[in-house]
Order: sequence, then C-alpha cells, then structure tokens
Amino acid sequence: MEHHLRRNLETNENIRPQALLQALSLIVNPSTSDSTLSFILKTLTLSLKNLDNNPNTNPFLSHHILHLFSLLSHHRPHLSHNLISTVREFSLIPSTSTRSLADALACLSISDINVNDESIFLSLVLRPCISVRHWLLFNVSKFDIRPSVLLTVLLGFTKDPYPYIRGAALDGLADLCKCIVVEDESLIHGCYLRAVELLFDSEDSVRCSAVRAVSACGQLIVASKQERSKRDRSDALFLQLCSMVRDMSVKVRIEVFSALGKIEIVSEYILLQTLSKKASSATKEMNFPGQYAEKIFRIPASSASFAFLHGLEDEFSEVRESACRALQTLAILSADFSHEVVNFLMDVLNDDSTAVRLQALDTMHHMAMVGHLKMQQAHLHMFLGILLDSHSLIRCTARKVLKLTELPSLAMFKMCVDGLIRDFELYPQDETEVFSALFVVGQNNRNFLVSLINEVSQMIEPSSGGKLGYDNARKASYLVLATSAPVSMKQQTCSIPPRIFSYAVTLLGRIARSLAEIVDQRTLLAYFSYCSRFTFVSASEFFKVEEHLEGCDVQLIQRCEAISNYHIRRKLQLKEAESSLLDFQVEQNKEINCVNIILQVVIDIWPSLKLGLIDEVTRTLRSLKAELRMISDNNHRGELVFALLYIDALERLGHLCSHLMFSKEFYCHECGKLQCSLGKLDRCLRDMRYKFIGLTKEDNVLILELIIANGILTLCKMEACVDETTLKKLHSVMSCIEHICGEGSTVSSSFVVEVQKSLSEIDTTSCPILDNPYLLLKSLEHFTPRKAVSSGNLKCMEAELHFQGNDFQNPLPFISGLLVGVSLDITLHNIPSDNRLWIKMSLEEKLTQFVFLDFHEIEGHNEVRKFTFVAPFYQTPRANCFSLKICIVLECMSDDDQLFRSCGGPNHEVAHLCEEKEVYFSAAVR
Repeated sequence: MEHHLRRNLETNENIRPQALLQALSLIVNPSTSDSTLSFILKTLTLSLKNLDNNPNTNPFLSHHILHLFSLLSHHRPHLSHNLISTVREFSLIPSTSTRSLADALACLSISDINVNDESIFLSLVLRPCISVRHWLLFNVSKFDIRPSVLLTVLLGFTKDPYPYIRGAALDGLADLCKCIVVEDESLIHGCYLRAVELLFDSEDSVRCSAVRAVSACGQLIVASKQERSKRDRSDALFLQLCSMVRDMSVKVRIEVFSALGKIEIVSEYILLQTLSKKASSATKEMNFPGQYAEKIFRIPASSASFAFLHGLEDEFSEVRESACRALQTLAILSADFSHEVVNFLMDVLNDDSTAVRLQALDTMHHMAMVGHLKMQQAHLHMFLGILLDSHSLIRCTARKVLKLTELPSLAMFKMCVDGLIRDFELYPQDETEVFSALFVVGQNNRNFLVSLINEVSQMIEPSSGGKLGYDNARKASYLVLATSAPVSMKQQTCSIPPRIFSYAVTLLGRIARSLAEIVDQRTLLAYFSYCSRFTFVSASEFFKVEEHLEGCDVQLIQRCEAISNYHIRRKLQLKEAESSLLDFQVEQNKEINCVNIILQVVIDIWPSLKLGLIDEVTRTLRSLKAELRMISDNNHRGELVFALLYIDALERLGHLCSHLMFSKEFYCHECGKLQCSLGKLDRCLRDMRYKFIGLTKEDNVLILELIIANGILTLCKMEACVDETTLKKLHSVMSCIEHICGEGSTVSSSFVVEVQKSLSEIDTTSCPILDNPYLLLKSLEHFTPRKAVSSGNLKCMEAELHFQGNDFQNPLPFISGLLVGVSLDITLHNIPSDNRLWIKMSLEEKLTQFVFLDFHEIEGHNEVRKFTFVAPFYQTPRANCFSLKICIVLECMSDDDQLFRSCGGPNHEVAHLCEEKEVYFSAAVR
C-alpha cells in the first residue's frame, strides 16, 4: 500500500487524481493506522514542497493537497502541529500561486491552534504581486479580519496604481458596508468621500465599483443619522449619483440607475427635477455636500435635471431597462412624481427591446399596486396597443396592470373592454387570462358595467332558434364580463338580468379555469345557480350542459336543487346579499392563503440564511413549519406537504452555502457530514419533483433551480470531481429549464444564466472540474429562491403500510435459507397507474431487495386504492433472528436521474412514499 501511494503521490508529470482519492479514503476511514496516516502526511508534504520545481505540474494540485491536509487536521488532531508548520512554510514561499495562497490560509484558519489570520492576510496582501493582492481583496470575506482593520486596508488600496486593485478595494468596501454596524462614523464618511473621488477615475471598471461603494457607504451614513438629517443626507446621495447618469461608459450608467433605485428617502422636488429639462425655482439656489467635478466640491440640486429622461432615452437597451427598474421603487415615494412618470413610460412601451417593454410594464404594475397609477384617456389608448404584442409575457403583464387600473369614465371602460376582446380575438390561447382580466375589470368598475351590458345585451341573448352558442369571442367575453356584476353590487337585487347567469353555465368550464385562483368549479356553478334563480331560457338545455360537467356528481346536483328552493334561496339572500364572490370563497381558501404567507416569509429570510445567521433563521423556520403542521386540512394536504419540503430544502441549502461558499470554512466541513447533508437535500428535492401531481411550470423551474444548486455543491466534493455523472445531470436539468422557459410561461433567472455560462466553459472530456472546482461555485452567489405560490390544486402521492400481530416480542417465524412472506395492508393515495411502485425490504442496511407492485392486479381508482399484498423475501440470513425494514417507494422516471444499480429492482432513483416499518423474525423450531 505504501509503495503504491508513494508511486502515485510523488510530484511528477504522471500524477493522477485517483491517487488523491485513494489518500482521501484512507484519511476519512477511522480504521486507518497512525503509521499509514503519517506516511500520507510525509508524502503529501514532500509533494507540496516540490510543486514549484516542476513546470508541468497541475496548477490545481496544491488545492487538493491542502484539502487533504484540512481533513487530516480534523480526523487526526495530533498531527496538527506538523500540518500547520508545513502549510505556513508553503504560504510564505514567494512563488506560491494566488489560489494556493488562499487555500493555505483557509487551511490554517480551520485548525484548533491559535493562528492569527489577520496578520497573515496583511503580510500577504502587501506583496508586490498584483494577482495576489487582487485575489485576496476580491475574496476578503473568507478571512477573519476585524471590520475596523479591514476598512482601513480597503481604504488604503483604493489609492493603488493598478485599476483592478482599486476596483476590488471599492467592491470590498461596498460589501462590508452592507453588513456592519457603524462604530466610527468619521471612518465611514472617509470611505464615502474616497469613493466619490473615484467616480471620476479614468477606468470604467473603477467607476462602476465606485458607484456601488458610494451607494453602500452613503446608505450606511443615512441610516446612522437622526430623523431630522436623514432626508438631507439621502438627497445629497441621490444627487451625487444623478451626476453620473451621463457617464460615457454603459456599465457605469447601468450601475448608477441600479443604485438610484435603492434609495428609500428623496425629496419630492428633487424627484420631479429628474423628469424636467430646466431647474425649478426650488432647486436653483440649493447646493448639497458632494463633488460635482474634479475641482468642484459642492453639488447643485439642479444636477438632477433630466436624469431619468437621459436613462429612458439612452441608446443602449440595458440602460433603459435599468432606468425603468429604478423608477419602479422611486415612484412609490411620491404620487405626483408617479403621475409624471406615467407620461414617459407610455413612450417606453413602444421600445424595440422586449426586456425594456416588459420592465416598463412591471414598473407600472408596481405603481398600480400602491395606487399611484393614474391613466388618462390618451394614455389608455397607447397602453391598449401593448395587448396586441407578439410576446405572451408582455401581454400577460399588461393585463395585470389593467386589473389594478382605475378607469374614471365610461368611455375609458369601454376602451379597456374592447382592447381585451381584441387581444382574445387575435390570440385565442390567451382566453383564460383575458376572461380573468374582464372579470376583475368588471368588478372594479361596477358603475359603468351595467351601462355597457345593457348596450350589448342583444348580442348576449340566444339566437332565434334558442341555441346557447357562445363560440364567438366577443359574445363570450361580454358574457363573462356580465357575470362579474353581482360580485360588485351591494344591493339585494341586481340590474343584470338573472338569465345572463343561466347563459354563463354554458361556459362554466372555461370561466372556472380563468377564475381558478378565486373559486373552484363546484362553487362557481352553485353561485351561478343562485344568481340566476333558475330563470333559464331552456331548463333542459342547462341540465344537458350540466351532465357534461367534469366531476359533477349527484351531490352537486342536489346542492343546485337545494339552492333553487325558495326557502333556502331566501336564506342565502339574507346571509350573502352583502357579500361578493370573493367573500363566498374566503373560508375555503384561508388555508392556501396561510401557506402562501408562510412561503413568502421563508423567501424574505433567505438573505439572512446566506449570510450565516444560522441559529436565528433556524428558530424562525422551525416556528413556520410548526404553523404549517397545525393546518389539518385534507383538501389541501398536497400544498402543505410541498411547503414543508420547500422549507426543508431551503434550510439545508442555506446551511451548505453558508459553510461551503459564503464563509472561510470551506474545508472544515467534515467529509461524512458533508456527504450526509447533500444526501438529505437530494432526497428532499427528489420528493418535491416526483411526488406531486398538478405542479405548474413555475413550480418545476423552482425545483430544477434547487437541483442545480445541489449539483454544484456536490461537485465541490473532491470525490465527486472525477465523476462526470453529476455534471451530466446538470446539463440535463439545464436543458429542462431551457425547454420550459422557451414556451414563454416563465423566464430564466440570473442564476441559471450564470450557470449556463460556466457550463459552456467546461470540457467534460478532460476532467476540468478536478482542475478547477470553483468554475460553477461562483455562480451560486446569484442564486435566489423563487417564490412558491400554492393554488390549491396540488395532490401528494402517498402510501400507508400496515401489518398486524408483529413486534419485537411477537416475531414471525422463518427457516434460514428459505423465503418468507410478509402480509402487508397497503393504501395508496393519488397514484396514477402509469407510475412504477416497489416494495423495498432492507436487511440491516447491508442487503436490499425490491418487489414490484403491478397496478393491473390492484383494484380501485387513482385517488385511493386499498389492498393486501404478500411480499416475499428470499435471502433469509443464517441467524436466530433478524429484522426487515419495509417501505413503499416510487421509481423516479426521468432521463436526467442517476441510474439506480440494483439487481432486479428499479432502474432509477426512488422516492419514499411512506415511513419505514420494521418487521421482526425469529428462527422456527424444527
């Protein structure tokens, strides 16, 4: 063994990664002798010292050797002294590469011996090597340095003669200002002034970093001020950034508008100045502390003039998009400013760039949500044109804006309805969303609705033959619009003829799909029946349609008949005349609303989890999961189970990210614990992906992004570097996301874009992940979990497993070498027949056997199946007693899943549908 290790671990041109993996397996094995470990340490030390003597050495070999050193330090503390001595000596070699220096510092920082990380960092960062300084400043968060010392160091390096060093120092200041508490305000003020000076640097990259640093330091100063001076300091910061909107660099202008959108306090007269070409009387004589030019150290309030007009009219679409995004937050600060913004956003809706048009619509949607979107008739005429856009996502966002827009006149109401109908006529595939928009617009404008319906009532009426045909898009749209009237009316009677609601039953399925977020089909039918009071033109026609309603059983018919009864109808009128259809459904949707609120809270605390605030976040997540478990609603069990799994997945992913990427402890995570954590996260994500029916495309993208994050963390393990299976799975999952996003229902996140860029740089034929495991890890900085919204339509595939008369004191008899049969009472919930189920039987985790469940031999339907099954176990051990762990698993049928190599069992990974049950056996007396 020692000879084999020496031959493979000695530094030469034929060194192989498999030798390092062999050393890794010996290090983590608790049975490895001290003599073998001493030999490994000695050989690795020799290889590390001789790295620079061979020009053909793999440049990333030192990274893997130092990783093994960190594992040795954890598993064998008595070797720490020798390790520290070797690593310290290696880190001080002048020719040591940047990556090796960082790895050496990380290895030193995880040891139990007192190592002054700060002093070593300072000694290395002052080296003349530019690449060393740049890498250390860029990764300064990995080291344990006091904030006051770090601020001083970064401030000093902003005067470095090399632009990349200045930029890295400024980025470090920006990151530090986002997460520290102000102790010395004068020091923060000095950083702010230095960043302002660098706004006039000759290098574009430095000016970009300076904008970020000015924004971060400025907001920190504003937060430290008393309420009286907060607005003045915030106005000064806003004007300082406005002075850069005309910068020659596109990237700088993008950063400026991004920074402007983060400011939370701005005076209204300054905001209005950004949309005006001339200085107002209120700003002509006003000056604020700042730097307007290289030699002018007071910034006039008039510098804000035309700032956002420059952005919205910029020749580059990225700048226009950034300006629209900034207006999205600033428009909330002032209603008058919002009214002015609308005039300019209407012009942006004609932009050549789809991304710019979409961002302008998103900005208007946010303005409408806070009640700051006021459209005039000329605006509405321009806005309705966007409903005919060829991009489905733009049309969808435009309809969302219309749902929240106030229409002050009947003429504008008619224009809005007509625009939605033209959308439906040109794009029939938009029917569901158009019907939903018509319904909400009718609710919000009940004063104009009756007038319009009276004008078009003849169009809604049946033909002379009495046929209720509503294939015409305009007729169907008017009918949907008419049915929204009682929801808005507070009177006991309605001006809309009740027979209109009887006509609406012919479109029940189509209307129910459009109102799925508000009401289910059963309740909608009962509601229409109540509103129409059964004044049908043809009762037989109605019940003919009713027979074809999907899922309409005897109980629903009885419910409709009961509602038609005079006395019950009178009771409903007294109780519900003052309620809307939304109120009609509130009780049924309160569980879903609770789940959605909890999921939003989980998304909001993700940044804290990523920063490493593990204890505080864990307590919050546990309380949220406890609240979810208190909701005992079987109708929405799928949503509850999915929400619990989603919270578990984010919690595990956050723990892994905080330990493996966002802190200096990359190497201190023990191999066994890392493997266990990744395995648990993988099982959780597998359950989310395969155990639910009714997942939307947005839900699938949400899960796939989590799988990508888990795969990237898996590739950071050394033993996974030479295994291409995980990398191939990443490519497959990325293809799935591209396919879903290509259909236009959702868009790729910045995280997916960054991962795609990293994957494009990887050549899978030459083991590149082993050479540089950080290629994909960097993209995790862009990961932000998507918001999960429960619609109430999820069903969870589950199983129940029972057997009687068996426990530890009453074992089943068996004869060694012969098979035994276990009689199981099985109940399956929501499992379609096209799935593959197996009974998994494990003998002390050493032997696993699978038995296939054939759905053709099982009676029942998809929702619930109950049956008894005798499962045979063939390999009984030569022992007096043993126990089997039994559960039911679902084979995950997917091309991107890793093959599950089991003899006679499933060909893919499996998801557990129930908890494991233990069956006890005792040898029979012969």
